[in-house]
Amino acid sequence: MATVHTGQGGKSFQDRELASKVRTQALNDLYLILTNDKKTEKWSDLKRQVLLKMSTSILPRLNEHSGPDGKPIPILGGITIDS
Repeated sequence: MATVHTGQGGKSFQDRELASKVRTQALNDLYLILTNDKKTEKWSDLKRQVLLKMSTSILPRLNEHSGPDGKPIPILGGITIDS
């Protein structure tokens, strides 16, 4: 099977598309758990374990950036950006 790579040593488009589908499915399944959907009662132990393992890294992490002592970051000539 021929693949088109996105760059030198990069992932193929098909790999990225599959990863996106897996991430979406995992997010949908996590939502079912959080909303106490009855469908989750019939899940296999394997599915539960895989989802548990993926749940620690599936959501994007929000990073807060701040300057010294949690104050806004000082930039060029006293202009600041509030976090």
